[in-house]
Amino acid sequence: MQIKKVLLIVPPAVTLKFFRDINPLPPLGLGYLASVIKELGIGVEILDALMLGWGCETEFAEALVRVGLSDEEIKRQISASGADIIGISCQFSRQYKIYHRLFSLIKEIKPDVITIAGGAHVTACPEEVLSDPNCDFILSGEAEDSFKDFILRLTQDEDVTVVDGLGWKDKGRLQINKKSRWIKDLDSVPYPAYDIMKLDKYFGLKSSHGLRHKDKFSPIVTSRGCPSKCTFCSAYRVWGNNFRFRSVDNVLKEMKHLKDKYGVEEIMFEDDNVTANPKRAEDLFLQMIHEKFNFTWDTPNGVGVWVLNERIIDLMKQSGCIQLNFPVESGSQRVLDNIIKKPVKLSKIKALIKYCRKINLSYGLFLVMGLPGETLKDIWKSFHFAADCGCYSPFISIATPYPGTELFDNCKKNNHFSRKFSFDDLYIKSYMIKTKDWDEDVLKKVFLRGCLYLAIRNALAHPLVFCRKYLRKLFFFNRHNV
Repeated sequence: MQIKKVLLIVPPAVTLKFFRDINPLPPLGLGYLASVIKELGIGVEILDALMLGWGCETEFAEALVRVGLSDEEIKRQISASGADIIGISCQFSRQYKIYHRLFSLIKEIKPDVITIAGGAHVTACPEEVLSDPNCDFILSGEAEDSFKDFILRLTQDEDVTVVDGLGWKDKGRLQINKKSRWIKDLDSVPYPAYDIMKLDKYFGLKSSHGLRHKDKFSPIVTSRGCPSKCTFCSAYRVWGNNFRFRSVDNVLKEMKHLKDKYGVEEIMFEDDNVTANPKRAEDLFLQMIHEKFNFTWDTPNGVGVWVLNERIIDLMKQSGCIQLNFPVESGSQRVLDNIIKKPVKLSKIKALIKYCRKINLSYGLFLVMGLPGETLKDIWKSFHFAADCGCYSPFISIATPYPGTELFDNCKKNNHFSRKFSFDDLYIKSYMIKTKDWDEDVLKKVFLRGCLYLAIRNALAHPLVFCRKYLRKLFFFNRHNV
């Protein structure tokens, strides 16, 4: 079979009507695949239907809107691409209806094109995606080697059903190969095809996986996997159980490329845990200082608190870290040890935060509340811990049972779902879990009271700053309502 062109698509997305809980992010995963395809001498294109249609909203359902290119525009671009294979990035389970809509659009205008899907949702819920009659294949987990093998076998008319992590249909029956092989040498993977990603199209966004501080920014991934196995996280399904990292020299060359070719001033380490290997982390930050990149950077996914020390934090700040995010998850040591199963000691976190204040490095906390086995007393410990750390606006997620996690299996086994499970409810404040200690209504009240408690603690700790902030908001409200 002859393959001349591959089209990779980032779909539009569904979000809340009055508050967008999504934002465009340069698609590194598709960028890596594009580089691999390019090396095969095959044409490749990336269509980010979310980014290109960021200003386009259409009604989707009650309180929801769809953001991204219209169906007609997507069909036009698919038709114009002349692709032989079309891949869809299926990352978030909540967006499942959009994925199936895209499969339908593709086959509507190009019935003979090969459709294939990959991403976190595919990895966690392979049958849900592959059962779509318009989806021909899926690939689970990291896909650079698998996709390359798949394409080569197609072009050489060989059996594709032996490809690692591949799913296909055999006379209507779903067949899925277990993902068993992971890339050991990450330096062997070519850099993302930033030109095909059209990185500069994302410049100037105010939000892209968090607030951005510079117009010219880029995500970067320097490792895969995480030594921690938190019960609410499914990252191990995508990246395997082993933590692997690129050499510092390899990462520095990519950073230099981003700076020299695109003028990048800010980077986001999208690793699940960029500091998991402390010696390597020290070396990386030291070399960033030595190279005088002068990047502003942060870690939107947080860092491995258990390996941090004052020297690493010093190097992080000197190399451009603008904020250190602590994925604490809970202010209850019992919950951390027995429920989340995260190797973190709260006493160490307090000491590290104290040091951040000493060197004037901004910091934030990630908290998760509403886990089975967690009591209301445990939840209040999280609010108290945040306040004691001087963090009055922590990023708080209500525990969400994502498929592929230990948390999901626990909820399913012990009937902890507060209502019938639906992919539509997979967002961070969906309140899908109930236990004997609390239900959805109780948890909502505790959350609101906890936020009020943090606001009061903030006002007491910084009365002048709090009053100025309140007066500015009041002035803005009056000015726009006269």
